Amino acid sequence: MNSFNLKDGSFLSQWPRSDTEDEEYNAAVTNGKEARAPKRRKLEEGSRGEASHQDSEDSIEIISERKKGERRKPKVENTSLPNVSHIITTSDGKTVICVTAEDKAAIVFKVLTGGVLHLKSRRSLPKRICAIVLTPDEKSLLLGDKFGDVYLLPLHPTEGWTPQKLDQDQQPATYAPSASELTVHTKGNLEALRQQRQLKATQAKKEGPQFECKLLLGHVSLLTDVAIAEVQSGLKRRQYILTSDRDEHIRVSRGVSQAHIIENYCFGHREFVSRLCIMPWDSEILVAGSGEPSLKVYHWQAGKLLDQELFQGDVGKDIFDCLDLEDSRRPLDALAVSNIWPVHYTVSGNSPRSRQPPRLILVSLEGLPILLSYSVTEDGRLRHHQTLTLGGNVLDVTIGPTLWGIIVGIDTIHKPGSVQVLRPETTPAPDAFETFELFSDLGDDENGPGKEPDGVPEADLRWETSSLAMLLNTSASHCDKGALPSEGSIKDKGAYSAAGEVLYGLENLRKKRGQTAEEDEEAESQQGAPAEAEEIP
Repeated sequence: MNSFNLKDGSFLSQWPRSDTEDEEYNAAVTNGKEARAPKRRKLEEGSRGEASHQDSEDSIEIISERKKGERRKPKVENTSLPNVSHIITTSDGKTVICVTAEDKAAIVFKVLTGGVLHLKSRRSLPKRICAIVLTPDEKSLLLGDKFGDVYLLPLHPTEGWTPQKLDQDQQPATYAPSASELTVHTKGNLEALRQQRQLKATQAKKEGPQFECKLLLGHVSLLTDVAIAEVQSGLKRRQYILTSDRDEHIRVSRGVSQAHIIENYCFGHREFVSRLCIMPWDSEILVAGSGEPSLKVYHWQAGKLLDQELFQGDVGKDIFDCLDLEDSRRPLDALAVSNIWPVHYTVSGNSPRSRQPPRLILVSLEGLPILLSYSVTEDGRLRHHQTLTLGGNVLDVTIGPTLWGIIVGIDTIHKPGSVQVLRPETTPAPDAFETFELFSDLGDDENGPGKEPDGVPEADLRWETSSLAMLLNTSASHCDKGALPSEGSIKDKGAYSAAGEVLYGLENLRKKRGQTAEEDEEAESQQGAPAEAEEIP
């Protein structure tokens, strides 16, 4: 992780800064529980759990020998530190929370003077974290794992908290087979039942997490995103948790104290819901992105669909023009909305009306080098505002601290418009950042041209490139960026390249209909050309 000064683009700090901090990460202690020590990778095929002479300190060991009935551990790439999948900050910018993918951990940093990142805590969940959000009071975290559970964790571990201990006087339960003579009849099975009853093994005691954690709710499908909203109800402000999953559901549950109560659902999607975004200017409006692909606007308390964008017409043409023609596996209906960012800030300009906060959202589609800008009216209608074309696929967007512009992270590995085809080595690597500022052309006359009836001056706002990108890219070129998996480990049958498996992943949520992926590839190889996808009603 690196930190930069957005005023002049200078590099401030990197974490971990030294081998000492690397060891501190691997041996981080969270509420008295020591993290697992780093493993080493076995490089020799013939050895059985023995360390190879070519092992390095940051490699990982894969033990091929396993006991009967034990699950085989997946092979992993050689890596020193896990990849960061999510980063959020508190409103004051003094605390940074990041999620790492491979070790399923939520890591909290304190931002010291000069932008230095100081590790405060590290907590690992049983399953990989797919969503993270701060509660409105910024005292707790909501973490959603990919298997459907949402947990509540304090932002900073509570002092003096100790895990609940099991009753020492309680006798462990003796193992007892579920079968009996009434359900087993063959001679061999009866003998197996007799031997099972002679076993003296006892059931292991189940220990809870060694850090403060509360399970709030769960889905029976893969969880994709979590959002939290507060609305005024009479004299009280009520809190709600919104969650989405792979089965086209958006669930509205009550707040933290009553998260088990489901208020309603927002329906209308035909594919997995990929992203949820509560509008900051109206907490009752939800914009959801999906794998159809589409954008849908809801009044989520009533579960009412207000508007939708199916990326057709001029927007569909913009999307089609930026697709990589070499990547034949990506028709328009195989794309997915990867993220949504609200923009509700003052803009540059001399007009008094230019200080009116525009209600804009920025939308990215996975593996595309464009950002779509939309205005959102007071009644929840979407209007396409502008299409921004970039030099590489959009990875992430952040809003400048002075509310004047945006910073876009760019994929420098793949060809623009593709998640499978890499850039040729002869092609110069593009910049990792691009920046834009929002300007207003409105005049002093309040009845001037471009005035919208709902008060949204969308026709008079425009995004323009900013010079900050040059400063950021100059500083980023001197940072240690780590290494992505090499092309040699590419999956022939996957939707992504080896590097794409790290940078992307939404296509893995899409349900397979009709033929399996293996049958599709076999049909393609027999025909000698890519098979056309059948239209599904």
